[in-house]
Amino acid sequence: MMNLRQNSRFLKIIRLAVKSLLQHKLRAGLSILGIVCGVAAVFSMLSVGEGAKRESLSQIEQLGIKNIYVKSISLPEYTDKKSGTTFSQGLTLNDAQRIKNGCRNVRDIAGLRELKASVLGAEKDISPSILSCTPNYASILNMTVGSGRFIGDLDMQEGSMVCVIGCSVADSMGISGSLGNYIRIEDSLFKIVGILPRTEGKTGKTGAISLRNYDQMIFIPLSAAGLVSKATSMQRPAVSPKVTELIVSVSTAQEVIKSVPAIKRILEVTHDGAEDYQIVAPQELLNQSRRIQKIFNVVLGSIAFISLLVGGIGIMNIMLATVTERTREIGMRRAFGATYIDIIIQFLAESTILTFTGGIIGILFGFGGIWLISVIAKWDTTITFLSLVLPLLTSTVAGISFGLYPAYTAARMDPVTALRSE
Repeated sequence: MMNLRQNSRFLKIIRLAVKSLLQHKLRAGLSILGIVCGVAAVFSMLSVGEGAKRESLSQIEQLGIKNIYVKSISLPEYTDKKSGTTFSQGLTLNDAQRIKNGCRNVRDIAGLRELKASVLGAEKDISPSILSCTPNYASILNMTVGSGRFIGDLDMQEGSMVCVIGCSVADSMGISGSLGNYIRIEDSLFKIVGILPRTEGKTGKTGAISLRNYDQMIFIPLSAAGLVSKATSMQRPAVSPKVTELIVSVSTAQEVIKSVPAIKRILEVTHDGAEDYQIVAPQELLNQSRRIQKIFNVVLGSIAFISLLVGGIGIMNIMLATVTERTREIGMRRAFGATYIDIIIQFLAESTILTFTGGIIGILFGFGGIWLISVIAKWDTTITFLSLVLPLLTSTVAGISFGLYPAYTAARMDPVTALRSE
C-alpha cells in the first residue's frame, strides 16, 4: 500500500514537471536544441565510423588473414646500378619452393603474374585483366567456380591454352563467352573451361595489396604466360617462371606474424640482398586497423562528450533561470506539504525530460543525416545497437547531471523567503 502511494506521488510530480515545461514551449524547445544537434552528430558519426570499420575489415579479411603476400617491386634506377653485382632474378616459382621447404608453418603457396595484353571479342566498356597463376590460387583464396572448372595441375604442366573468365567478361562476349568456346588473347586462342560467379565484395586497395575484381578477369595457367606476353617471349628463358606475386598460406592465423621474418630471411639469401620484393601480411593490417579503430572510437567519444557537454550547460543555465523565476511557486509547494525530495525530483524530472526528448529527436535527425551521407557521399554506414543507445543514454545522463545543481538550489530555498518574493 505504501509503495502504491509513493508511485502515485512520483507520477504526480512527473505530470507537474511536464505541465511546467509545456507552459514555456519556446524556451523548452530552444534549450533542447543543443542536445538535438549533439545527439544527431554523435549518432551519425558512430554509424559512419562503424560502416568504414566494417568495410575496411571486410576488405582485409578478403585477402585472407592466414595468408602472407610477397609482391615483386621494381628497384629504383640508382639502386640497380649500385647493386649491379647481385644475381637476383626477381621473384620466381623457385622462391615459392624455397619458402615452402624453409618454413614449417607454410601450408601452400600460389604464384601469379599480371599480364598486359589485348582481348578480342569483349565489349569496349570491359577491359579484362589477364592473370596467369598456379592451379592452387583458387583454393588459397577460397574462390568458387560458377560453371566448369578452374585451372588444373595438368594444365600447368603442359602449358595448356585454357582460361577461366569472370562473369562480366562472359556477359560482354555474349554466346562466345560460354563454356567450350575460345577467346583470343593477343595472337593466341584460349579455350574457356570455367566461368566465375558474380562477386559481391568490393574492390579496392589495402596497403600494397589490391583487391581484385574477379568479374572482369581472365585466368590462364602460369606456364602459358609466355604465349600472351610479348615482353616475356623476347626475354631469355628463365630457370623458373617469373611471378609478380606469391601468396603464402600458413596453417593458422597465429603463425602469420611468426612466419614473416623466416620468409624474409629466405628471400634475402636467394635474392642476394636485393630488396626487389615486398612482404605484406593481412593479419598485420587487420591488427593495425583495429588499433586505429580504437583510437577513432576514443576521438568519437570525446566529440560526443564535448557536444553533449555544451547542450547540458545550456540546459543548466535554463534551469537555473527557471528556478529564479519560479521562486514563489516553489515556496507555495513547500507550504502545501511538498518535501525537499519532491522539489529535487520535480526539477530533475524537467531537465531529464528535456534531454531525453532532445535525444529522441536527435536520433530521428541522425537517421536523416545518415541517409544523406549514404546518398550524397556514397559512404557505407552501419547502424548498430550501440550507436542508437549510447547517444540517448549519454544525453539522459547529461540531463540528470546538469539538472542536479538547479534542483538542489530550488529545494534548499527557505519556504517563508520564497513566499515573500515577487
